[in-house]
Amino acid sequence: MDQAIAALAERQHGLITTAQLARIGLDTAALTKRARAGRLRRVYRAVYSVGPLSRDAELMAVALLGGPDTLISHWAGAELLDLTRRRAPLIDALVPSKRQSPPGTKFHRATIDPRDRTDRRGIPVTTVARLIVDLTDVVTVPHEITAVIREAAFKGLYSLLATQDAIERNLGRKIRTAREAIELYESGSAGTRSREEVKAITLLKAAGLPEPLVNTRLLGEEVDFHWPARKLVIELDGPGHSRAPIRRDDARRDRLLRDAGWTIERVSEPEDVVQRLLARAV
Repeated sequence: MDQAIAALAERQHGLITTAQLARIGLDTAALTKRARAGRLRRVYRAVYSVGPLSRDAELMAVALLGGPDTLISHWAGAELLDLTRRRAPLIDALVPSKRQSPPGTKFHRATIDPRDRTDRRGIPVTTVARLIVDLTDVVTVPHEITAVIREAAFKGLYSLLATQDAIERNLGRKIRTAREAIELYESGSAGTRSREEVKAITLLKAAGLPEPLVNTRLLGEEVDFHWPARKLVIELDGPGHSRAPIRRDDARRDRLLRDAGWTIERVSEPEDVVQRLLARAV
């Protein structure tokens, strides 16, 4: 019995469901006994672990809880596909029928086309094309999706045709955001790289100020924000810019751009981006 449990759990990142245990021959009393002894650890209702939980196991547990045809999605899907460095605050998943979401998860009842399905390390997840559509539910600016597209393209996982097909199959969604993200990528933007950049763009929109090009190349150098019509570049510097090698490279880039007639400003907070742009508008 223990060998059968271990063999099945090994294929599922150390997890097993009560339905699978029942098929092996473990009845409720035996399950309870093993759980009390710590040999099976309850993760969710009907999902147990036979060992410590890795991040992949946490994602797999949600997929098992959702049942057949469940797909990890949204930022959790981007995390699983290695398209973002952020750890998803919620584990989202698409499910074919309504299900209650335990704490830390969110189930989305959705029509799941076979074209939307793939897997990573044995964990079912949406394709990149479907992921781009689903991210429109939760992003604040399209540049966030552009960053995912760029990473997917770098890894050979992005298809414009497949993404357009997914958009056409989900016309009731916020497809404008997805299309804007694609246009930004096609124009050369790498998308946002940090929450601070997202916040800066959100603040610019709220203030009614013109949006910049974000993380695009200028004279062979990638710059955070630039406004071509104003010949203005604003660099939003994080803590790493205090290191001497980076300071020297920043100074080199600034000289290059200033010699070409660009105004370069460096700030450390998203609010400063808005203030600098407002000051130049006066």
